Amino acid sequence: MTDALDDVVDAALRRALVDGTDARRYFALAGALDRARPRPGRESRRSESVGVDRAGAALVSTVAVRALDATRRDGIDADAWLPGERDPHEELVAAGARLAIRRLDVDATAVAERADVDPGRLSETEPSLGL
Repeated sequence: MTDALDDVVDAALRRALVDGTDARRYFALAGALDRARPRPGRESRRSESVGVDRAGAALVSTVAVRALDATRRDGIDADAWLPGERDPHEELVAAGARLAIRRLDVDATAVAERADVDPGRLSETEPSLGL
C-alpha cells in the first residue's frame, strides 16, 4: 500500500496519537478510509485495478469527514439508533486503532487509551461489514 490514500490514513493515525481532544475522531477517520479502499477478493475486479491518486484521496477523505460529521449535526440522538453504543462510530474508532498498531508499530495499551476503547477489542480480528 503506497498510494495517496495510505498517506492520508497514516497522517490521521499519527494525528490521533498526539491530539489531545480529537483522537477518537482521527482514529474513526483512518478506520473509515481504510474500509473505503478496494480490497483483493471483493466482488468488483474493476475496483481492484484502480489506484488512488491525490485527487481521489482528497475526494474520499472529504466524503468520509462529512459522513462522520453528519451524525453530530442531524439533530437525531445517535443512541436512539444504536442502543447500548456510546458512540455511533465506535467500530471505526476500533478499526483505526487496530491500524495504528499494525502500521505504526505502537504499543497497544497506549493506543487503547488514546482511542478510549477496551484493549481487548484491539486484539480482535476486524469484523466483516460485508463491504
